Amino acid sequence: MDEFFDKDYFFGNKKSNYASYDEINPQLYFRDVLQFIEGHHKGGRYIDIGCAFGFLIREVSPFFDETYGCDISSYAIERARKNVPKAGLEVVDLDNAFPYPKSHFDTVTALDVLEHTRNLDGNLEKICSAVKESGYLILSLPIDAWPRRLFGFLDKDKSHVSIPKERELVGMIENNGFKILDKRHFAPLPHVYKLSHIPAEVELFLQKVK
Repeated sequence: MDEFFDKDYFFGNKKSNYASYDEINPQLYFRDVLQFIEGHHKGGRYIDIGCAFGFLIREVSPFFDETYGCDISSYAIERARKNVPKAGLEVVDLDNAFPYPKSHFDTVTALDVLEHTRNLDGNLEKICSAVKESGYLILSLPIDAWPRRLFGFLDKDKSHVSIPKERELVGMIENNGFKILDKRHFAPLPHVYKLSHIPAEVELFLQKVK
């Protein structure tokens, strides 16, 4: 699967919905995530699962003692190593091995990742297990709601293979011992901006309670 997520995936609007991933403004696009992290946690270990070029890691690195990232794309990890040379980075396919210990990270982000995996429930469990008790997990992914039913044909990304209903996703989260601290709905405009209150995607801010 790594070969699908090559340079053409991130540039040119061919395999994905990205015209150019380099055009992302991380302070704008990840604004809510950055505000949450700044307000909830300082120090400890952080990992961004599906880190792409490492833009989010670079923004949050002042808040943590150790930063890590992983992505299925070897091309993306090569780019990330240039952007965040001090972070621990590796190529990871969630549908196969997940090389991180249980209860290892204070904060985990997995933004627009799980929809690319075939075993959403099992891969969510892997991610949840890596979070320490009382630690934080921030997830985002597309959901099966009216915007997708009406406009899903505009999604050119054939790797979007797991699109849950929101109630199904919430049930999985609760089964893994997390509570929802905050929830946002939005429609993405190819990593440039988010249109709030449109339930094309859900962004969940979670805390591990057991």
